[in-house]
This record gives sequence, structure tokens and C-alpha cells, in this order.
Amino acid sequence: MSTAQLHLEDDTWSRQSGAMLAGRSDAMQRKQILSTVAGLVLVVGDVALVTGAFMLAYMARFSNEETLPMLSLDRYVRLAVLEGLLTVAFLATHGLYDLERPHAWPLRFRAIVSSSATALVLAVTASYFLGDQAFSRLWLASGWAFAVFGLVIWRALGHHLYEAVRDAFAPSSRALIVGANALGLELADELRATYRVVGFVDNGSDLAHLELPLLGPIAQLEELVQAYAVDELIIALPGSRREQVSRVIARGFRRHVHVKLVPDLHDLLPDRVEVHQLGGRRYIGFVPAAGVSWAKRALDVVLVCAGLLVAAPVLLAIALAIKLDSPGPVFYRQLRVGKNGRHFWILKFRSMCADAESRLGALRTNNEATGPLFKIRRDPRITRVGAILRRWSLDELPQLFNVLRGDMSLVGPRPPIPSEVEQYEDWQLGRLRAVPGLTGLWQVSGRSEVPFHDMVRLDLHYIRNWSLGLDLEILLRTVPAVLTNRGAY
Repeated sequence: MSTAQLHLEDDTWSRQSGAMLAGRSDAMQRKQILSTVAGLVLVVGDVALVTGAFMLAYMARFSNEETLPMLSLDRYVRLAVLEGLLTVAFLATHGLYDLERPHAWPLRFRAIVSSSATALVLAVTASYFLGDQAFSRLWLASGWAFAVFGLVIWRALGHHLYEAVRDAFAPSSRALIVGANALGLELADELRATYRVVGFVDNGSDLAHLELPLLGPIAQLEELVQAYAVDELIIALPGSRREQVSRVIARGFRRHVHVKLVPDLHDLLPDRVEVHQLGGRRYIGFVPAAGVSWAKRALDVVLVCAGLLVAAPVLLAIALAIKLDSPGPVFYRQLRVGKNGRHFWILKFRSMCADAESRLGALRTNNEATGPLFKIRRDPRITRVGAILRRWSLDELPQLFNVLRGDMSLVGPRPPIPSEVEQYEDWQLGRLRAVPGLTGLWQVSGRSEVPFHDMVRLDLHYIRNWSLGLDLEILLRTVPAVLTNRGAY
């Protein structure tokens, strides 16, 4: 090949690369503009919605002459507007106006509830010091409830509309995952909703199957970034390849793409991570996740006592049905592992034949669950009454006594049996840092349909982000999950 041909190919490659980079830059610029405009629309909409919610509550509360307010209308309007402005300020601290930042709906809901509640407390306090001390408590409560409901609906619709417009005018960022390993494979699956993942870059892979192509070695990273018009590099390399990580970051910066590093720290998942400055160096601090608070325990005791009083006739009816249906005891006890590895006896209504444990070995080959779990959809050991109990999760009602004893909580990770724990990887042991629960994120996310690996991740997410509001949210979501029988077998 002649020198002239080589120069011609180089010029062609440069023009193509320049065009792709310009297109990528235009797409990113359009996305930034769209995100900024959408964020401003959300701010204005949130203020208007919260203010409107409180004024709607005003009209509902003072709809007739017999219930005229003690304060003038302008005082109520002033408090409503202040509530709207403060709510927006607190929502901003949660990052809810950065529409490209992923937020799971449970976290988004909690942010809305906590932000609006905190704003209301501050707004009422400020009004008190300004001399307005006679606001209707019913108006405050109903206005806050209307505001939360409205914000949830408005933001759900807003996010769907934003994503539709973004996909039409500013396509999803093109991402390249550096690291064809298990972590990289998990990231590829998790990022599908927000990125267009074009493939992997690595010097090889030990995995038998990659859902996306292995595009080339790390040495060709810059060429691949240009060829595939990549917007972001997602680094999923282990810490043992530190030098390669440094080179990837440098090459990414050289090509003007965003670089994100995902550390392989599964064993540290149960902790909160904070980044600080120590002298001239940065360090990562690990803060232990909060333990069970007195408020959580108080909520458990109050709700369980109320539940047992209401459910007493149901418990007696179930016990009678079990006794008439098949020989054996009414209750079934099984050793489980609780917080910090402490063993306890879990109590359930018997839903299987009396010799179920002795027949387990013969059924091992039929296991349909993943990891150390054992599940069969049509387990031959289940009795007629037991099938009904399991379908509606009624066999778990006696666990209310475990909650009353303190062995369990209403909400928490699923309590494993000792043989399962023996098969845990180190990072999976983190789920034993919390009191196990009667229900949890795994329950409202599909129960038996959730693979073991994902179930552990849900438990660790719960432990890291625990709050009383999250517990109440999970309890509310448990009702439809049980009624629809999703994943129950």
C-alpha cells in the first residue's frame, strides 16, 4: 500500500471519528439541555402542586360558614407557598431534580414523604414565630396528604414523559464496560434501562457466555471509544488490576468521555460508604448500618398485639382445619438463623405431611430454586389445607409470636436455615446483620420468583437504607403482594 493511500485512509478515519465525536457531543448537549429544562419544569410544578394541594385542603376544610377559619385566607396562602418552596429545597438535597440520576421508586417515595413532612414542620414553626398560631390541624394533615399523593402521581407521569422525550430527541448514552467478568455482566444487565451498552473491553474473559460482544483488548480502548461513539466508560475491573484501571481512566479523559469506577466490594455492601479527605489523600470510610431502633421495636409490638387480637378467630379456625385434614401437630417448628448468627425456633402452621423432613432427601433433585434455597412448585409433601395456607401466606401467621418474642421483626431479611448459611459466600453473610422479618423487599418483589442472588441484594439494600418509613412502605406493599399470590408456592 502506498504512502498516499495510507494518508488517505488516515484522513478518512479522522473525518469519520470527528463526525462521530461531534454527533456524540451534540447528543450529550441535547440531553443536558433537556435535563435542565425538565428539572426547572419539575421545580415549578412541585411548588404549584404543593401549594394547590394545601389550598384544596382549605376548600375542603372550610367549605361551609359553620367552619370558618380563625385566620384570614392570605395567612393560609402564605403558609401553603412556604411549604411548597421548602419542599422543593429538601427534594433538591435528595437529588430529585437530577433526572439522569437513577432513583429507585421506594427511595423516591421516601424522599417525597420526608421532604414534605420536614418542610411542613419548618413552615409551621416559622409561622408560629410570625404570630400565626391558629392553623387548623385537620387542614395541615389533609394538605400534607394531598401534597404527597399529588407529588407521587405528578413525578411518575413526569419521569415517563421525560424518558419518552429523551429517547426521541436525545438517545441514551452509549456505555462501554471495561471488564468482562461477573461484575461487568451484572452491570450490563442493570444498566440496560438507562444506557445503551455496546459491549465489553478486556484482555479476555473466563465467562462461558457474555450477552454482549467482547469488542477488544484494553490496549485498543481509545480506538473502540471512537469507533462506537462511546459516551461513558464503566470500569468493572478488580482492585488487583490497579495499573490497568489508572490507564483506562487516563485514556477515557483523553477521549473526553465520562468515566465511572464500580469497585468490586460485595463483602462491604452492608456498610454505608463515605469519601473523605485525609491530608493530601482521599479515603473511603465505612460506617456500620444502623441497628434496630426502639421505634422499630415499638412499632412491631403495637402492630403485632393489634394483629393477634383481630386474627385470633382466624388462627383458631386454621388450627382446627389442619387437625381435621391430616395427622400430626398443628404447628411446625424449624431452626432458623437470626441476627448476628443467633439461632432461634421459627413457628409456622404445619402445611406439609408429618414426615416431610424425612422425605426431603428424595426430592433434592427436583429443586427449582437457586443458590442454597430449596423450592418446588408442586411439592408432594404439601397437604390440602397446606396448599391454601401457602397460597395466601396464612401458614406464616404464627410468626407473629416470634416477632413478639423479639426473634423476628415485622419487616426484615428472610430468616435462613443453618444449612443455607453454611453455603453463603462472605458478602452474603451481611444479611445476618439485621433482625429477620415476616416480610421484606424480597416478599414484595416476587418471593419465590426472585433468584437467591437478587434476594440477598434486596436484603442488603434494606439493611443499608433502613428507616421507619421504609418499613411502613413494605408493610403496605405486602398486602397486594399476598392478595395476588405472586411467587407463592
